[in-house]
Amino acid sequence: MDFSSFLTSLGTSCVIFVVLVLLFVWLSRKPGNAVVYYPNRILKGMDPFEGGSISRNPFAWIREALSSTEQDIINMSGVDSAVHFVFLTTVLGILVLSGVVLLPVLLPVSATDNSVQTNHTISNGTFNDLDKLAMGHIKAGSSRFWAFLLATYWVSFVAYYLLWKAYNHVSDLRAAALISPEVRAEKFAILVRDIPPPPDGQTRKEQVDSYFRTIYPDTFYRSMVVTDNKEVNKIWEELEGYKKKLAHAEAIYADSKKNGKPEGIRPTNKTGCLGLTGKKVDSIEYYNEKINELIPKLEAEQKVTLREKQQGSALVFFNSRLTAASAAQSLHAQMVDKWTVMDAPEPRQLIWTNLHKNFTKGK
Repeated sequence: MDFSSFLTSLGTSCVIFVVLVLLFVWLSRKPGNAVVYYPNRILKGMDPFEGGSISRNPFAWIREALSSTEQDIINMSGVDSAVHFVFLTTVLGILVLSGVVLLPVLLPVSATDNSVQTNHTISNGTFNDLDKLAMGHIKAGSSRFWAFLLATYWVSFVAYYLLWKAYNHVSDLRAAALISPEVRAEKFAILVRDIPPPPDGQTRKEQVDSYFRTIYPDTFYRSMVVTDNKEVNKIWEELEGYKKKLAHAEAIYADSKKNGKPEGIRPTNKTGCLGLTGKKVDSIEYYNEKINELIPKLEAEQKVTLREKQQGSALVFFNSRLTAASAAQSLHAQMVDKWTVMDAPEPRQLIWTNLHKNFTKGK
């Protein structure tokens, strides 16, 4: 790459950055997007726009992110998020400490070696000033290569040291979370995966209950088996959609009583595609009928799901934090791909659709 190409690439990246910043500013100032761009401010009870969407600095989030403490991150997003940031800062520390020491040393070492001339290369005339900063600019067998060898040891030392500090810090965070007096549901639970098929005549829940009640007879509380809720969710979303439409129609009807005739004007809609075709019906009565149809259908599908669509994973609850912590670190079967147990994450950290995957797929 010659210098002009480098400048072109740099300029293109700057233009893309400016476009993305302008897009962020435009989207973040829309009130409807506040939950996307400023969720933590909303959770804290703060105004996401600091007195107005127009006056908010588009880079204010950087200041807030840098000023947030580790405890703030734990309170908002949990210990796993804090651990994630620990390793991000560790990677940044490795890059900074390596660059601060090596760039001022290695770049002059390469640039001042004049042993390789332009006409001695096989690069077809593409050799330029940027190439002089690379290690390839140094003559073979030169003592200057010792600088690059020492640089390798320096980067290794920095990486090992910072990772050692990070792992110690993460261990302290995990230990502090375990001994914290704050009561959280996940501290009394474990996540069990790779549950083998239940014996004949026994449901998955009965299998899990009997298995853990036998091992922990005094502290076992209950289990919650993961189920395939795809059909239930589909009916529930349809039901919620009709409830919202009913609330909207009732609001329109109530508003018509205030602004129009005392008896009001009942809203209507068509039952066909997108409400543009089909029979014209009273919206309130139509939505009530649909809701009354879907409620028993949802209840029936829930019973079928609990009976027939139980999957090979479950959350097991105990009445003792000590037992839960001990169970999460114990083997519960001779085979490693059966009855896999781990600490229960926070509910918001669970990806329910992945829990049924077995040990080999998870690895």
